[in-house]
Amino acid sequence: MWFELHSHSWYSKGAILGEESFSSPVQMVKEARRKGLQGIAITDHDNFKSWNSLKNLKFDDFFIIPGEEISTKQGHLLGLGISEEIKPSQDVQETIDKVHSQGGVTIAPHPFDIARFGLGNLAKHADAIEVFNSGNMDKFSNLRARKYASKINKPKVVGTDAHMKDVIGRSATNLDAGFDLDSIINAIKKEKVLDLRKNYLKVGEIKDWYIARINRNYETVVNHIDTNYNLLKKTFAKNMLRLSDQETRKSKGIASFLSYTSLVTSTGYSILINFPRCLT
Repeated sequence: MWFELHSHSWYSKGAILGEESFSSPVQMVKEARRKGLQGIAITDHDNFKSWNSLKNLKFDDFFIIPGEEISTKQGHLLGLGISEEIKPSQDVQETIDKVHSQGGVTIAPHPFDIARFGLGNLAKHADAIEVFNSGNMDKFSNLRARKYASKINKPKVVGTDAHMKDVIGRSATNLDAGFDLDSIINAIKKEKVLDLRKNYLKVGEIKDWYIARINRNYETVVNHIDTNYNLLKKTFAKNMLRLSDQETRKSKGIASFLSYTSLVTSTGYSILINFPRCLT
């Protein structure tokens, strides 16, 4: 059965850009079913609100896994199969223990992402490791995660880290499990994985997602720039903002150029910090 194990609804919030997704939990479930998946975990950042709106939905051919992406002191951790919200900013081992006390399973998502939101080598404490994340477009972050999981003999799963409903299932894990929570958790822990679907997001998709979030939270972004940026950086940022809500050829060209420049820069950085460790 194919599962999306890492996704976000509009209950995931960013400090500056507001909602990290524009889709409700129900819309996420509908899209996952439309795409032929057999289940989904909506793992919103540091809250359990999605499950509260989904727990009464029951299907014969689809299973909704309760979950949360928890910000521990050392990095992000997925807790699946939990029954209550787990608070952020705790030690990773303490957070893992709390997930286990609720009968859940832990997954270390994007452990070597260049933004350093992952657990790095502390991923060894999780029950499984996300060895492919569709948003890790530098590629070496995923390669290092896969090599590391193999080295320490940890179960491997994948996830889209979907912040847009249209990309749900871009990466998915085919588990040898039934339509019940215990079976799914056991399949992850014992790596009863039949296949892995691994596909990257497109640069244009991420660009459009960022621009949409900026336009929905324009005043908040401007206030952040005014408060935190120096004059030179402030001038540049505000000029870029003025282009964000325009549909001219120039604005689209600049946005695309900045997106690809960011990809090249992040890949170069990942080569420096991740690629050497992929060789060991």
